[in-house]
Amino acid sequence: MTVSQDLLEILRCPHCVSGDTRKSGDDPGRLKLERDGKWLVCQEADCHRKYPIKEDIPVMLIDEGSKWMNTAIEDLPEPGKLVEERSMSMSSAESPAATCNEGPSPMVWIGMGAAVVLILMVIGGLFMHRNKKL
Repeated sequence: MTVSQDLLEILRCPHCVSGDTRKSGDDPGRLKLERDGKWLVCQEADCHRKYPIKEDIPVMLIDEGSKWMNTAIEDLPEPGKLVEERSMSMSSAESPAATCNEGPSPMVWIGMGAAVVLILMVIGGLFMHRNKKL
């Protein structure tokens, strides 16, 4: 399955239709299906952005289209999967915790602080209760 004609009629190159980079004319940023319906190519003469269609979903991100600007249409690769699969068995060097040097999130710190306060309140209550008996 490829992009339907109805969808193709409304899709436009996001770079050519937005903000300061908007092209002039009545209908800027028209796209054309290329490479057996696996790529959308902007038809603006000075744009050259190309958007992959992954698993029948056009990836219409300006950064994605910009990556392929200098690639000739005939040299465009297979678009690949929308979400790349990762192996379930990760080495410790590949785990998210091993690559993150940020430390605990603020919520973890708040939770730890609340636990410390609660412990101090319990200890304080025990001392007050003990002193009342004496």
